[in-house]
Amino acid sequence: MKLKTKRLTYQRNNKQLFGFLFFFCFLFIPFAGLSQHFQFKFDNTPVSGALLEVAKKTNIRIAFDDSHFEKLTLSKTIESDDIEVILNTILAGTKYVAEFKHNTWLILKPTEEDLKKKVVSKSISGIIYDSTTGERLPYASVYIWDKNRFIPSTVDGTFSAEVKEGEDAYFQIRYLGYQTLDTLVNISQTNSPLQFRLIQKSQNIETINVKGNSIEMMHIANDAGHIMFNPHRFSDLPNYGETDIFRALQFLPGISARENSAQLNIRGSSADQNLVLYDGFTLYNLDHFFGVFSALNPNVVKDIQVYRGGFDSRYGERVSGIVDITGKSGNKTNPQFYGGVNLISANLTAEIPLSKKLTLVTAGRRSYSDVYSSWLADAILADKIGQARRFPGAENVIEPKFYFGDFNTKLTWSPNEFENLSFSIYGAKDDLNSSNISEKDGYKIDTEDTNQWGNYGFGFSWKKQYGTKYFTNLQLGHSGYYNDYYNNTTFEYTDENTGQVPDFTEERMANEENNLIDYFISLQNTYSLNEINHLQFGLSAKYTEFKFYKDAENDFVYNRLNSAGFLYTAFMQDQITLNKKLVIKPGLRLNYYDQTKKMYFEPRLAANYKATERLRLKLATGRYYQFLNKSVSEQNYGYNRDFWVLADKENHPVVSSNHFIVGASFETKKLFFDVEMYYKTVDGLQEYLFFANRDKDPNTEPPLTPPEESSKFISGSGDAYGIDFLTKYENTNFTSWLAYSYSKSTQNFSLINNGENIPANYDQTHELKWNNIYTYNRWNFSTVTLYNTGHPYIATTEKDEDFNTYRTYKRLPDYFRVDLSVNYNFNIKKVNIKPGFSILNAFNTENYLDIYIREFNGPDNEFRETTLIKAQDITLNFFVNFRF
Repeated sequence: MKLKTKRLTYQRNNKQLFGFLFFFCFLFIPFAGLSQHFQFKFDNTPVSGALLEVAKKTNIRIAFDDSHFEKLTLSKTIESDDIEVILNTILAGTKYVAEFKHNTWLILKPTEEDLKKKVVSKSISGIIYDSTTGERLPYASVYIWDKNRFIPSTVDGTFSAEVKEGEDAYFQIRYLGYQTLDTLVNISQTNSPLQFRLIQKSQNIETINVKGNSIEMMHIANDAGHIMFNPHRFSDLPNYGETDIFRALQFLPGISARENSAQLNIRGSSADQNLVLYDGFTLYNLDHFFGVFSALNPNVVKDIQVYRGGFDSRYGERVSGIVDITGKSGNKTNPQFYGGVNLISANLTAEIPLSKKLTLVTAGRRSYSDVYSSWLADAILADKIGQARRFPGAENVIEPKFYFGDFNTKLTWSPNEFENLSFSIYGAKDDLNSSNISEKDGYKIDTEDTNQWGNYGFGFSWKKQYGTKYFTNLQLGHSGYYNDYYNNTTFEYTDENTGQVPDFTEERMANEENNLIDYFISLQNTYSLNEINHLQFGLSAKYTEFKFYKDAENDFVYNRLNSAGFLYTAFMQDQITLNKKLVIKPGLRLNYYDQTKKMYFEPRLAANYKATERLRLKLATGRYYQFLNKSVSEQNYGYNRDFWVLADKENHPVVSSNHFIVGASFETKKLFFDVEMYYKTVDGLQEYLFFANRDKDPNTEPPLTPPEESSKFISGSGDAYGIDFLTKYENTNFTSWLAYSYSKSTQNFSLINNGENIPANYDQTHELKWNNIYTYNRWNFSTVTLYNTGHPYIATTEKDEDFNTYRTYKRLPDYFRVDLSVNYNFNIKKVNIKPGFSILNAFNTENYLDIYIREFNGPDNEFRETTLIKAQDITLNFFVNFRF
């Protein structure tokens, strides 16, 4: 018997590189140190030669009889981190197995008893596509029956798993809004990535038969606080004319529904405490048209992941929630055009396959209220800006002029099935002119009031899969926000008994600017260590710069703030699956912020347990930090007055929060019940207090700076707790969900009300939301019912010379509204047309959204102007959407 022994010793010449790599692996991938991933490709290679190649590349000793394998060859690709799996895969069909003894792998002929015990596994990977457009579907669920395990796909629609070699594997692929795919795959006959193509559920295209499939609008994930939302059904909900993403998200439990804002107040927190990502870059402002519409075109959205708290260590920079949006990459087979027209705006989107590997998506949207203002636009403007009908003491009427617009472009190149590169760009702008004249009891107020704000950003992403287990996503980009406000108010008083010449005239001017930009780079990695451990780790760096400027009479400056900072982050987490029922996800996020020169540790932990086939328990807890937040300004007249500030050592603290969430879900074939209780603390909240023209003598030239302190940033803390319920029913043609939330959110500032707890602006005790969608042939019917208790507002406020502030709070009346919608689908040749209409506030209930109070000092007296923001009366909107 001839025995051959091969040993390979690998030496590194660059010790510094080795030290760096060792430190990186030790810090970020400690579990990966237990094994190394190998890939071999054999093409008509002798088995003996394959064994020698493995010995060389893996630095192991192998002993075998060469004469047994002289005539045996091998043609296959093998990937694994297990040496035994690699060797036994090579030996499959030879009647020999590998056995480790005396620090050497022995190639022996097994006994019959050994053969019964040996099970050879194989690493496989797969990609999930849309069957029509060829787009990859992110965050799909892959269920492997013999493992009794769900595996999530990556943002690029890829997944990896270990299955038994030589056996058929039964896969079930699920994705929200698509038909479930059940399929058998012969594992022994495939070495390339598996490809699964899902058919989108559609109740209005005759060529697709969806009998037996329910209408899905959202899915509650196993992780606490995590919800997936179906963007394809947005257009079937009642709306003001534009299908709206964030307006639809407000129908979810734990997210407050507010008619005058598309911002998301998640579980008692302000909207700036949520991170909204679009293709990796940040969106800082979500409002179009005073919150009637959101600032992102829904036609470009492919996937939405919502985290209402307790989110894992992949996400940071915010202390409340995450909205992670993936944009469409485009139709790979045929050009497609779609859009819509309504009483306020028009939009158009194009998906163009430039080649087999290159696709383009471009979209534009604009309101035309500045050119032609429909009765619907006039009604919204009147109500949102300050028409205060039938409310005592609120008599001011404003007729503003307004328009908005946005655009999206995304170019995607897929050189092969393992690699994807994309470039996404976005821009949005709102332009508001609220100039007006009001007269009352001899007083005349002439106001020139203009406001412009907007978002912009771009992002580059390079996603690549290495083998069956390792996936990377490199992202870099830039985003920004601006808000420029100007006000010039002339105040006149004329005694009715003295004539037409004003007895008193005063002019007040104000400028306010808030600008924010960032640049970022990040690398996220996913590595499937084995069936139990699923690792995610990464690094990122972000540069942020902000500016805030506020003055009066041009030269009287309240604040001129400029700051910039770098944030460096590393994270790691392990999704551990135990006993096929318990999933534990420990994680850690580590931040270094150069403004404070401190490290910030964010430990995270989540778990879910499948108690029975229908009952699942879940929990999540974690520490969160935020280095950029909005400072709340006292109630000023105007729109969008809060402004962004960057944490520093002195005036602006780093915001921190602790989350505690427990919940359970119960599911039957058509019914789903979910409940989550939460409690969270917040430190580092901030308000901005100021005295208008404090100590200014109107008879002298205005000084360049105030003679005394005229503004002050104050910091405080808060907490929020509550419980969210959801009941969902899904049938073939009907879906309904009922969401109820009970919550309380308070804040505490030492200079306000002597440090007593005050209600947060977004505090809301009760909220009930009921949504229904019914499809009959080509018709879609939907209803939305909203009820919530009134939000708090400041009724009176006083300040002393030391900025001690004393406020009384009241609440707006409770809010109740019912919306109805219907649309009809039909085709003219290859063009699909979808006309419809919505009835907003169908019962014409009287609701109020907010209140603004302005105080004026006249020559002989002081008076207050109260402006209440009245909600929309019954409103009818028509729209036509098309696709070809």
